[in-house]
Amino acid sequence: MTTAPRRFIPTASKQNPMLTSRNKMKLGLFGMNADGGCAITTAPERHMGDDWVGMMEFCKTADRAGFESLIPVGRWRGFGGDSNFNGVAFETYTWAAGLAAVTDQIAIVTTSHVPTVHPLFAAKQAATIDHISGGRFGLNIICGWFGPEMKMFGGTMMEHETRYNYADQWIEIVQRAWNDPGYFDYKTESFNRTQAFAEPKPLNRPVLINAGGSPRGKRYCAEHCDVAFVILNQSDPDTTRKQIQSYRDIAAEYGKEIQIWCYSYCVQRDSLAEAHKYLDYYVNQHGDDVACNNITDQIGIQTGIFTAEEAERFRFHFKAGWAGVPLVGTAEMIVDQFQNYSDLGVDGICLSWLDYQSGIDDFIAGVLPLMEQAGLREKYIPRIG
Repeated sequence: MTTAPRRFIPTASKQNPMLTSRNKMKLGLFGMNADGGCAITTAPERHMGDDWVGMMEFCKTADRAGFESLIPVGRWRGFGGDSNFNGVAFETYTWAAGLAAVTDQIAIVTTSHVPTVHPLFAAKQAATIDHISGGRFGLNIICGWFGPEMKMFGGTMMEHETRYNYADQWIEIVQRAWNDPGYFDYKTESFNRTQAFAEPKPLNRPVLINAGGSPRGKRYCAEHCDVAFVILNQSDPDTTRKQIQSYRDIAAEYGKEIQIWCYSYCVQRDSLAEAHKYLDYYVNQHGDDVACNNITDQIGIQTGIFTAEEAERFRFHFKAGWAGVPLVGTAEMIVDQFQNYSDLGVDGICLSWLDYQSGIDDFIAGVLPLMEQAGLREKYIPRIG
């Protein structure tokens, strides 16, 4: 007896706000599933990666405030140093399933290293989370860049082009599992799948995200994804604007549009001097230089292509918040900075703080109303019932 193929009919009761939000500047949280969040520091109030209850509460706070996304980091081991930064981390598919069940409107994203997860298993997990969330799932596709993690799974770091070729095939299988009725075959140099099958289908088409920054990475992102998650070049506004436009130009070659998101470390205080004092406290006085150097070694910052001054500047931003854009100062200053990034072409920014709960509470009280007044966001009214 064979299983009759079924036609995919979306039945979602909710929408994914990463795609449907009308806000000029969308908001998310980033990195909160792992120890330290995005701050490479030994400061005692840093985020703890095994505090599920605390993390769930500030994620629910973001949901109630109308934020559009929750994006975790995919991490299997730490980076050494006194903090062993990110060494304690929740696995991102089960993390997303847990948060999908306790949130109402925010997009729940999984960050997945393609060499570590079978594409049919990933597709099945994704569809399950999409059902739990009512259609709010997103998939952040990572090709694998941290060599020691890849060795944990019995593999080695693939050459750059090979990684993206593999990821092309991986996401094609996932997409077919989400969309093809019945069974399908898929045979390439990397995969040989016979009579592949996946049910149920997602309620909504999951949002696809990638952070590729090389020419090949940009093309992968533009071809397959809805959102480019970008480490912005902050040397000057023209360079940043050209970097953002390059993604949109490539996406246009595929007849599509793409959103540009980035991430930020946020330090909000009553004065700029207080904000810089707090940055100095957790970055310069308590920053974990060993862990930071291990990270920059892996991603190629310390390869001779930067001057000593440029490398030092990058290390500061890594310790402050994984080299995200700085949102630093008073609430009014931070809104001005949001406006600047919006003017450059950024559609959304995911936030991190040294202490996420106090950080998001202060942000919602001080910054969010000013963003609404500035026309960057509409006032969010939670659904009743």
